[in-house]
Amino acid sequence: MAKNTIISEKQVADMRVFTVSEVELDKSGRHVHHSVVRFCGTASVLAITKEGNILLEKQYRTPIDRWIYEIPAGKIDKGEDPTHCIIRELEEETGYRPIKIVKSFEAYTSCGCSDEYMHYFTAVVEKIPEGERKLFPEIDEDLEIIEVSRDTAEKMIAEKQIVDAKSIMLLTALKAGTTGIEEYISDKTD
Repeated sequence: MAKNTIISEKQVADMRVFTVSEVELDKSGRHVHHSVVRFCGTASVLAITKEGNILLEKQYRTPIDRWIYEIPAGKIDKGEDPTHCIIRELEEETGYRPIKIVKSFEAYTSCGCSDEYMHYFTAVVEKIPEGERKLFPEIDEDLEIIEVSRDTAEKMIAEKQIVDAKSIMLLTALKAGTTGIEEYISDKTD
């Protein structure tokens, strides 16, 4: 196995939620340079209603210049627990709150260019009653919330209507019975 050592790292851009660095690396005597995105921690949640349906967000994503369907997700604020992040994001983006929440797994999202590490949750959720909701989408978020059956969500993946990796991962884990929430949800399908 080759020995890899970071020789230097210079930040070249500081954005709102990430930085970009130029990294010089010694790979067993060969010096190489990589551009690296240093990202804050993130969390996502597969939100399932008490009836067994999936909540999806339809939102515009600038990097790919299109509207996509995806599960709620967001950045973890400094010092914030990932579970708290998901509870906040659910209320802010969907108007729902968790009744039961479990951490399903953790993973790097794109380790070829970024150190973003995402915490993946699954939750049974309920609508927050009118007047109790305190958090709403941020000014730059244009969201439409839809509720679909598990079968419909699977069809949306097959038909490339859901192309977001975090959403596909959690929906696939749900189908495989590996999210950790299966005992708390209805097995209702179309």
